[in-house]
Amino acid sequence: MTSIEVRAFLDRFAKAWEEQDLVTLAECYADNCEVVSPIFHTLHGLPQVEQSFRKGFKAFAAQAMHVDEVIVDDESGRRSASVWTTTVKHQGELFGIPATGRVFDVTIALALTFAGDKIAREVRVYDFTKMLVEIGALRTTKKEGV
Repeated sequence: MTSIEVRAFLDRFAKAWEEQDLVTLAECYADNCEVVSPIFHTLHGLPQVEQSFRKGFKAFAAQAMHVDEVIVDDESGRRSASVWTTTVKHQGELFGIPATGRVFDVTIALALTFAGDKIAREVRVYDFTKMLVEIGALRTTKKEGV
């Protein structure tokens, strides 16, 4: 895909994620895709990816998704990296923690490899520590002067 096509794909992907549109999200992935996720570990195939979105949407409602940065491999057009800012609401149980109703921002980085116009491999990296603090699974102490 060209840089313009990847950017258009990511805009559509972000909108589908924000709207929790499982049909459109599923259309973004190859049948034999692989997704590496801090929460869901390594997922193999579209059915596992779809299930992870269902579970994720039970725990978090995406209030807003914004693609902040995009890098496209100009040599092949098959790979991209992007950084997103996501505003979410903790609306359901996660890691044994019931819904808190808290709304907070999370930074997500996605490394994508495409097969044609679909995601063949995705690696998700996000501020997992901040998410755990926000839902109350992890406590921090505030340092003086910081």
